[in-house]
Amino acid sequence: YNFYFLILFFRIVFADFFIMNLILWVKGSSAAIPFGTLVAILAMWFGISVPLTFVGAYFGFKEKPIEHPVRTNQIPRQIPEQSFFTKPLPGIIMGGILPFGCIFIQLFFILNSI
Repeated sequence: YNFYFLILFFRIVFADFFIMNLILWVKGSSAAIPFGTLVAILAMWFGISVPLTFVGAYFGFKEKPIEHPVRTNQIPRQIPEQSFFTKPLPGIIMGGILPFGCIFIQLFFILNSI
């Protein structure tokens, strides 16, 4: 199931890269990658990545399933009340402040210098 998503991802990436490189060829840019190099990259993917995926899947399915090392107790335990910081909304807010603040400060200085 995940293998199809992997193939779809690489198809999208390769198609996007090929179209951008095609535009560079049309414009006559020196940054364009030769067609032979693109074919070599595609051949390496089909010759290395795809077979290794199938070999890994084969050995993975031959292994016995993981057994969890614990037993569940039939007597239910009482779950303590969660603190304020372990609830979803405060965690989402606190987890978003740091990246937002970092990006905001960087963009502020970049746009002020322009």
